[in-house]
Amino acid sequence: MPKKNTKEQIVDIEEQIKRLRDKQKRILLNSQREIGKYLMETWEVEDVNQAKDLIDMCKDQVISLREVSSASNENKTGKAAFIDPIGES
Repeated sequence: MPKKNTKEQIVDIEEQIKRLRDKQKRILLNSQREIGKYLMETWEVEDVNQAKDLIDMCKDQVISLREVSSASNENKTGKAAFIDPIGES
């Protein structure tokens, strides 16, 4: 098989990047959907607006708890802990 020219290689790489970005978006959307479903099931909420109101009410507490947890992890490891936005390690 003949070697691809530079332009073809670049096009191939650009297509790979596009596919990977699309995959990244799908993974993020799926994780957000799963988290939303879990939250609504756990809190026994059926109305989206009610769920949003509950999230807004709890937001400051969650942020405070996350900061305390992060500070605690820093003290244990000597560096800031990475929080993965999609829950994967």
